[in-house]
Amino acid sequence: MIALDETDRNILRQLQQEGRASVASLADRIGLSEAPAWRRVRKLEEEGYILGYHASVSRRALGLDVHAIVSVRFSSHDLSVADRFAEAIQAMPEVMSCHNVTGDVDYILDVVTQDLATYERFSLKLRSIPGVTSMQTHLSLREIKSSHILPV
Repeated sequence: MIALDETDRNILRQLQQEGRASVASLADRIGLSEAPAWRRVRKLEEEGYILGYHASVSRRALGLDVHAIVSVRFSSHDLSVADRFAEAIQAMPEVMSCHNVTGDVDYILDVVTQDLATYERFSLKLRSIPGVTSMQTHLSLREIKSSHILPV
């Protein structure tokens, strides 16, 4: 990875705020001409600092009213159990993120579904994954903060 200077950091901050910014607009905001701005953005993409460009979509507008944080425990810490779990999770569109964590649980999932009935069906699928011994669900009553912007 390249060492980031303040201009690179500024580019990352700007693109996190507005990923659809044109090169001309971005160049203007960071104080460069278009060609150097474009080269820096390409370099940041090539080096893996910029992974992609995405639209921020409202889950509620899509009717995804249930947001759950789910803790999962395994019966065994065998590598094949973790591999099967990871493969099954990849195929579940309800899972927004999945983290292998330290502490008294093995994984924490961020899950969205339309309603509680849909969540119940999801939880039955999750419990049926070989190796899953228990799960605990925390339903989000109100979202205080949700951000995709990393501190640069």
